[in-house]
Amino acid sequence: MENWIYLGKPISAILAAWFYWDFYRKTYYSGQGNTFTTFAFFYGMIATGIALAWEVGVFDLFENYSSFSKAMFSGAIPEETSKAILIFLFLKQMKNSSNLADGLYFGLTLGASFGCIENVFYSFKLDFWQGLLRSGTSLPFHTFSGGILGFFILKFLQSRKGNFSGLDLISAFSFLVILHGFYNFLLIQGGLGTVYIPLILGLSFLTLELLVVQAEVTLPFELLQAENLYVDDYSMIRKFSRYDSWLRAAQSKESIKEIPLLRNLSTIRSFISVLLFGVPIFCLNFYLFVPEWIPYYLANISTLEFITLFMEYPAWLGFLFLLRGMINPSFFRERILKIPLFLSVNLGPEGDEEPSLAYSLSRKGFYSPVIREPELNKETTVSFYIAGKNFEKIPVVPVWKNFRPEDPNHESGALYRFPRIPWGLLAWRWFIRIKQQYRNTLDAFS
Repeated sequence: MENWIYLGKPISAILAAWFYWDFYRKTYYSGQGNTFTTFAFFYGMIATGIALAWEVGVFDLFENYSSFSKAMFSGAIPEETSKAILIFLFLKQMKNSSNLADGLYFGLTLGASFGCIENVFYSFKLDFWQGLLRSGTSLPFHTFSGGILGFFILKFLQSRKGNFSGLDLISAFSFLVILHGFYNFLLIQGGLGTVYIPLILGLSFLTLELLVVQAEVTLPFELLQAENLYVDDYSMIRKFSRYDSWLRAAQSKESIKEIPLLRNLSTIRSFISVLLFGVPIFCLNFYLFVPEWIPYYLANISTLEFITLFMEYPAWLGFLFLLRGMINPSFFRERILKIPLFLSVNLGPEGDEEPSLAYSLSRKGFYSPVIREPELNKETTVSFYIAGKNFEKIPVVPVWKNFRPEDPNHESGALYRFPRIPWGLLAWRWFIRIKQQYRNTLDAFS
């Protein structure tokens, strides 16, 4: 019996890794072939070796530090950095032939490999229930964090450089390190803190879900490059197109197509979700009415481990089955309920302006419809008028234009990038936008 328990610990880690990887692959991904997956698996092995060597090398340096500091510097930072480095090295070579979904899948597979090998290693050092708790929670976290890193790393590689093009990647990496640090801290502390671990899994899961939607509605990079566009360029153009379509439909009193936010659930997924949500309710009866049975049938398990593994964790899996792939990409692609802000813009120097508009504005630039065809890569100036305030002579560079002289019904436009970030303009725009969204929220609930 002891031999079966000894073998059950690494086997549970391997099965958990297979479950999370296969669950995501079958749910939405049908891109690269087996070679791509094999590379991701072996890169995960290398990342695990780097992280473990790093952790061993710095462990004594933080021996007298607080538990949270040790969780960050001898756990979260080495592991997330190792994954990010290996994902970056691979995707840098594949950036021209990979799409955002490929980057997300590669990172997700690498994360599952990383979590599997790490948990097999730790399974021989931990008791059965502690090892099961670790493999059941750290594996999904490594899988989700790997997918998030893969998305943002490839997005960075496929973005036009300039104006803090790596800011989104740095923000995502910092978010994951902090989240990972809290996860490690809760494991180190043990006790009541372990019941909060599913909340960390839920937050990383929802973040990954939103990125999956973005990956599904972004055109392949090879197609964008054929038009001399980058991923961040396309994001600005897509925002303008969505807002413009919404406004035209509203002005013409056309019925805006009702697209649901969530997809329909299959019968099988509904049944599995209900079954998993029923497990905690069933186990709650043991906890409330016959708690003495728990250590009798599950030797050496603590009360908090029982609550986490048999009550919280099945509910988490039910949540995963219920919501995985439920968010409808078409909702974000086609249905906009509120236009955040109308931006009036004059394109060109004073005395030779062309009045136009923009619906979205970022630190990188904006897209506007134009009549006069601009000269690409030649710096010019623009002026914005937002909520009673003028911002004049802001330098911009047109980097892409959309003109079809043969089509009289086509609305021409151009994409403008800021050579220098106009912080004052962005700050005022965000201030007005927040005020408007606050009013919209009050109107919605009044």
